[in-house]
Amino acid sequence: MSGRLEHFENLPEGRRRIVVDAAIEVFGDKDYAHASTADIARRAGVSKSQLFFYFRNKKGLYLYVLTAVTRRVAEAVVDERWYQIDDFFEVMRYAATRKASFAGLSPRVMNFFVRAFYLGHRDVSGPLDAFMTDAVPAMVRTYLGHVRWDRFREDVDPMRVVRMLVWCGDGYLHERLRGGGEFDMDVMLSEFLVWLDWLKRATYKEEYL
Repeated sequence: MSGRLEHFENLPEGRRRIVVDAAIEVFGDKDYAHASTADIARRAGVSKSQLFFYFRNKKGLYLYVLTAVTRRVAEAVVDERWYQIDDFFEVMRYAATRKASFAGLSPRVMNFFVRAFYLGHRDVSGPLDAFMTDAVPAMVRTYLGHVRWDRFREDVDPMRVVRMLVWCGDGYLHERLRGGGEFDMDVMLSEFLVWLDWLKRATYKEEYL
């Protein structure tokens, strides 16, 4: 962690949250190129120079906020019940339902994610691609260690199933955004649950269906 970020991390949690929330709001409302750091500073109640005392530049702030938001969503989704479910597809069902509820309570976070991954700017597209490449195996290591992977058929690589679910979500969002349609989390959740059922029937050993 750089010295700048150390200074920011040493701030009281409430103060850090105000800055992150201001950035989520601005980056969620406008694309990266048009999001104003001056606007973020104003909404956070700090000067622009103070903001850049903590973050080297706009890109550094953006990537910090991306990590913070990802952690916030994970904390909202993963609870005690999570670790009581050892079936992969039931965990995915639980995660999708919890995320949908969180998105309903925090629409600005969802706007931020949609803009981040589907309307990326050239300045951050490379880091975002790297973030997503690393995020999937990191998610499996961190949150799915308790899953019964032996329920998959011997000829199935579970990581391919994980990636396929990610691709399905990506494809759905790209289709909606490319066509200029409104994103509806409830509709996407309904679609996702259908994909889960299909993939379970296609990849699980018969005794677990």
